[in-house]
Amino acid sequence: MKKLLFILLLTASFSHAANVESFVTAERQSITLGDSVEEMQARIKVSPLTVNSYAAPQKDQTEELAIDYTYEIENMRYVITVVNGKISQIQTENLNK
Repeated sequence: MKKLLFILLLTASFSHAANVESFVTAERQSITLGDSVEEMQARIKVSPLTVNSYAAPQKDQTEELAIDYTYEIENMRYVITVVNGKISQIQTENLNK
């Protein structure tokens, strides 16, 4: 039992990324799940650090093109996943930790 608790605490301390439904940019613009890629780019107003595309499996056993846009804004890293032109996932990570 003590080993399991230690492993859980150790794992939690290394895992700083979290999924969120929205976040606010430095210019107080909201980026939300379901926004279009055009809305996201217009609101963020900076170029992504990286762009990575890959085939993402879907629930109906097909694959869709997914694109991850990575931004660093005010000591936070945001990985925004876009599928079919819409934001489907937002991961955040505090870079100060």
